[in-house]
Amino acid sequence: MKVGELMTSPIRTVSSDKSVRHASELMAKLEIGSLVVQDHGTIIGIVTSRDVRQTHPNRIVADAMTPNPMSVHQDHFIWDALGTMERLRIERLLVSDGNRVCGIITRDTIRIQLSELQDPLTGLFRPGYVQAVGKEMLRKHEWFHLLFVDLNNFGEINKRYGHPVGDDMIKGYADRLLSLATADDYLCRYAGDEFVILTVRPEGELQQLLEALREPLVIEHIPVSTTVGFVSGLREPDFFSFSFRDLISKASLLSTSLKRNGLLTS
Repeated sequence: MKVGELMTSPIRTVSSDKSVRHASELMAKLEIGSLVVQDHGTIIGIVTSRDVRQTHPNRIVADAMTPNPMSVHQDHFIWDALGTMERLRIERLLVSDGNRVCGIITRDTIRIQLSELQDPLTGLFRPGYVQAVGKEMLRKHEWFHLLFVDLNNFGEINKRYGHPVGDDMIKGYADRLLSLATADDYLCRYAGDEFVILTVRPEGELQQLLEALREPLVIEHIPVSTTVGFVSGLREPDFFSFSFRDLISKASLLSTSLKRNGLLTS
């Protein structure tokens, strides 16, 4: 999901020489939590409901506002915008279309939306997350590696130990993936005991990741192994002729083939 789909628009403005009382009354009237501070057509800050509560009402907006507000393009993904806000410890970003500020987005708005995209058991994102990233990268002709990770003998684990233990396996393996992840990786729980990793790691680091995924581990005293099928944008000559759906299919079918042949990884 892109920032432009969640932003509040149009922006509401106030000049820096207005009183804090005026800004507070304007926000209450418009039922909004912030105003963009603009003087002579130039944006110079943001003032929020928290700012006005913490400032004497007779002071001017310039005394209460946060100057030099950050902005994000409306085509950026919401999870990237959230990362920026959390890194800078800010609650709002202005949204631009490249030429002008066209909206504003809040950290809470993004968090609420992302919570709907998260798998409740593992905390990982659902498939729509990597699908959105992958489709956008294909559109821009940006290569990536796509890994389809499938737990081995998961059905037998469920039958032998019960579904609650199976859930522990899924959660434990998701934690393992998170411990291996870097800023170059996008993870999701695809379905059941299947996970997808979209990564832009260099080739050498990809091999390190595959080796880490090959290593067996023990979760709740039960040995766990995986089969990994992957498609690489650096190895597949017709990579950009495929849709993201096609690439997922190729990686998952390779995983199935490897299982059938008794191999645990690609």
